[in-house]
Amino acid sequence: MNGAVLRLIDANANRAREGLRVAEDFARFVLNDQSLSSALKEIRHEFATVLGPLLGEAILHRDTPGDVGTSNKTQAEQRREDVADVVIAAGKRLGEALRAIEEYLKTIAPADAARIEQLRYRFYDIEQRLARTLCPAKRFAEVRLYVLITERCCRGDWFEAAEQALLGGADCLQLREKELESGELLRRARRLVELCRRYDTLCIINDRPDIAILAGADGVHVGQGDLPAIEARKLIGREKILGVSTHCIEQAKQALLDGADYIGIGPVFPSATKPRDFVAGLEYARQVATEIQLPAVAIAGITAANVDEVIGTGVRAVAVTAAVMGSDDPRQAAAELKARLTGERVERASAPVEREVKTTQRRLPHWAREGSTYFVTFRVMEGELQPADRKVVLDHVRHGAGKFYGLAAAVVMPDHVHLLLQPRRAFELPRVMKGLKGVSARLVNDRRGSHGMVWQDESWDRIVRDQSEFDEKLEYMLNNPVKKGLVEDPWTYDAWYYNAEWEAELL
Repeated sequence: MNGAVLRLIDANANRAREGLRVAEDFARFVLNDQSLSSALKEIRHEFATVLGPLLGEAILHRDTPGDVGTSNKTQAEQRREDVADVVIAAGKRLGEALRAIEEYLKTIAPADAARIEQLRYRFYDIEQRLARTLCPAKRFAEVRLYVLITERCCRGDWFEAAEQALLGGADCLQLREKELESGELLRRARRLVELCRRYDTLCIINDRPDIAILAGADGVHVGQGDLPAIEARKLIGREKILGVSTHCIEQAKQALLDGADYIGIGPVFPSATKPRDFVAGLEYARQVATEIQLPAVAIAGITAANVDEVIGTGVRAVAVTAAVMGSDDPRQAAAELKARLTGERVERASAPVEREVKTTQRRLPHWAREGSTYFVTFRVMEGELQPADRKVVLDHVRHGAGKFYGLAAAVVMPDHVHLLLQPRRAFELPRVMKGLKGVSARLVNDRRGSHGMVWQDESWDRIVRDQSEFDEKLEYMLNNPVKKGLVEDPWTYDAWYYNAEWEAELL
């Protein structure tokens, strides 16, 4: 076997193991995130399994004293500004090492090269998740719907309402409990942080930098009468988000100087949740949108009935409490607000589902990739999805409908999933599938209290060419549970979904 290739593989295997360990330790000891640390550990063990038969011989070709590259150093390599720099550098080193191993393995063990390629792609997904934790302030620019969690405003259990808000499309949750003792506040904060991580959503703590730090939250929000923003920044450092409430342009400008990552602006309307003797109004929102280069969140008295007025000021995000948490259906309330903010249609969950499948669409694209409708299948790696697992998957599939893709139908079986969907213009099918499989796998694993992949790496998709093929695939999906003996009437299967407004939504 080529000694030079083995020497190269040995060197890059060392780089890859070192990079994996740095990333895994960050997830384990800094983030305290079991899901990420477990995923990295699995990659590390699979990497050792693939290369194990080669490394015993490869190490014999190691020649550290004779390696001309050991003395090639740059100033940048010798310095790391912060933890983010450490993790980013480790990730880049790992990705490069895996690619080098993959390419050179093709000359001696093509099958192993393919397995390394799969590990590399799995790591890229994890690297993106890690990057989100390193730069939470950058993520805040994506926030549109910001929901404040206050128990006294909820009609049911506060935690269940918070999860329903996330399912409805909330981009950020803030725990705002002014009256709780510190011990109970910390307990709730940790629960909410864990929930937000499952949904890849930001979590902010109101008023208490210490609780935000201890709970591992993404940041803290302070008001004008709370701990000064400049002091809060000293406590939380640059790694966490700092939000500041402002009521006039002078306060907004000061918040920018104090290191705020975003500002709350308001009250834009009178609010029963937090009555005040003044209203900053929509004019202040317009002023901020024009003069302040920070993400801004309008707050107070905002509902689905007046949110369009807020959007008209140029402010892109709103914060609400009663409009979602005080609703009988927090998920639907959140979905309606999010739809207003993003310009998407929202399907009312309470609308009755027709018992007859009607397919009258006549303009399905014909082999053109952009705008095509796809029949998609992906399968379970091993074992079966239990009924509760299937519900988790279906809920996640439906959660993305309208945002990333139009969804005609979905059926989640014990060992596979079928979908009829059409990616939105800005989202290609591979990106849609990555989100569908990656997040649903994490949600199922979290529910089970287990780790590891749920789905096989492979997925199958084909473009639906015409109306007859659309009808055929829809009928096939509808009859899947019957064929498997799970139900007698397909409409009673609880992991089946059909969008009766498919034509109106996509045409």
